[in-house]
Amino acid sequence: MDIKKLFLIVILLLAASPLCAAVRVIAHAPETVAQGEQFRLEYEVNTQDVKSAQVLTKIPGFEILYGPSRSSSYSVQIINGHQSSVSSVTYGYTLMARKPGTYVIPHITVNVDGHSYASNSVRIKVVPGGGGSSSGNASQGGSPQPVNSKSSVGHISNKDLFISVTANKSQVYEQEPILLTYRVYTRLNLRQLAGKMPDLKGFMVKEVPLPQQKSFSIGSYNGQNYYTTVWSQYVMFPQQTGKLVIPQIRFDGIVEFSNPNVDPIDAFFNGNSGAFERKKSVISPSLAVMVRPLPSKPVNFSGAVGHFSIKSQLRTLHPRENETLDLQVQISGTGNVDLIKVPSVNFPGDFDTYDPKQTSQSKLTTAGMVGNMTIDYVAVPKHRGSYTIPGIDFTYFDTSTNSYKTIHTAPINVDVAKGEKSIYSDKQKEILARSDINYIKTGVVNLHHKEDLFWNRSSFWLYYLISLLLFVAVFIYLHRRVVQRGDEVGQRVRGAGHLVLARMKKARKLMQQNHIDEFYDETLHAMMGYVSDKLNIPVSDLTKEKIVDEFLAQQVPGELSDHFTRLLSDCEFFRFSQNKNELNSTESVYNDVVDVISKLDSILKKKKK
Repeated sequence: MDIKKLFLIVILLLAASPLCAAVRVIAHAPETVAQGEQFRLEYEVNTQDVKSAQVLTKIPGFEILYGPSRSSSYSVQIINGHQSSVSSVTYGYTLMARKPGTYVIPHITVNVDGHSYASNSVRIKVVPGGGGSSSGNASQGGSPQPVNSKSSVGHISNKDLFISVTANKSQVYEQEPILLTYRVYTRLNLRQLAGKMPDLKGFMVKEVPLPQQKSFSIGSYNGQNYYTTVWSQYVMFPQQTGKLVIPQIRFDGIVEFSNPNVDPIDAFFNGNSGAFERKKSVISPSLAVMVRPLPSKPVNFSGAVGHFSIKSQLRTLHPRENETLDLQVQISGTGNVDLIKVPSVNFPGDFDTYDPKQTSQSKLTTAGMVGNMTIDYVAVPKHRGSYTIPGIDFTYFDTSTNSYKTIHTAPINVDVAKGEKSIYSDKQKEILARSDINYIKTGVVNLHHKEDLFWNRSSFWLYYLISLLLFVAVFIYLHRRVVQRGDEVGQRVRGAGHLVLARMKKARKLMQQNHIDEFYDETLHAMMGYVSDKLNIPVSDLTKEKIVDEFLAQQVPGELSDHFTRLLSDCEFFRFSQNKNELNSTESVYNDVVDVISKLDSILKKKKK
């Protein structure tokens, strides 16, 4: 065969293969219908090159009232000079459900350019009918249409619109999450509905985010069909024991009616005035929950209730004496993540320790809070050598077994190297360690006559006075030092600058080693830790708004405050950025952070004085 012809055939096959692979046949139908209800079943093909399609003549459980009908659509879009087109063919059937049950609508096959393509199958649930028919639009979302309501026009009874409340558990332990669900049942055209959970004593309440656009479906309640949907859900953490009552909630709704006495033509020319609305208040029932106290709590109980795991890692790669060492502990799981007590770490006695910094990341689910708590422990080893940081014990109450469980981290061996800030050489340290009693003076001793003694000189009294004044000054200084050391808050404020410098030094090393993620993480911890210590605000309570308010109270210029919060946002953004090789950005961020903290420290020190 000619090479050119073979090449042309290959090009045509490659051009045609994506078209064939892109053909899709999708079946659409409501998930739930009522007995006797009419609805549409549609098969959509995303091309108009359909040669033939399989025809359904019988569907078990349903009566085919009309079909198949064929319709086609074609649209063209031109965006920035680029033209695209979309075309499709739809085969539709009008069906009526004959008896309750769950049925599977079979798939059909279509022929496109000599190839056969099959649709998906559809599962439909048929619920007992209420003696009437409805349009079925609510099962696809949007406002429900009237369902066999026997009420007079404009009148709304408690059977036409009501709300039920259910809890996934009727008996729980203290701090064990409860899922509360409010479900709306209506047989009318409900346009609006609003209600809010009040502040409850004895519960910590968090609302589960649900779509604003509610999707109604047909459901049965006490043998009657309604359009129903989950309106709101709450995850509740009981803080007390005993019988706790969730009170009634008032929901204010608006229902739309059609006036049958209005002439349709007059209604058309008067802006559809044939429709009118009625307000309706719906009261949800109250619900009681029995909260049992936790069994006898162990001494080291963390307050965590749920299911958790723990891990730890030494984030300081090469520890050195007189330099900060960072131990990070992460607790992950499902439960009351935001209420966990920070576990303690037994550092070796040769380590100076600081208050741990904690951050939480969690999201609300129907099972409770899912997330993790990260705790950074900062310590400073005073001497070089090999040390062991013992494992951390974490005790929580496991709701799956109704018992306490204790999980552990593995011990961590630390080799502390010689630091840059040591004032003694290795040999001097060795001599000092072996020495017990040292000579006051060695060598030749010069003796003096009694008349030449120092106190017989006039300068003695001057030196005596100076020494006395120095003693008083040293006494006052030491007294202030004792007071300052007793002032824990003041000590944290004064030590904030030293700690942030140590962290930024570590951040610069990470930047030079091209550890971008670790650089931004360390920079963010340095900024948050500095503000927490300097302003005496726990990290868990820090927000950008609170930082700005505190800066304003401390008379920090607005431009400097905005620059600081902008750097916080940049660090958070770059931590999760997809581009990890922005070395120029890290250099710029590092310089900006050092400059801003330097200016802040100068202003806050003046304010403190």
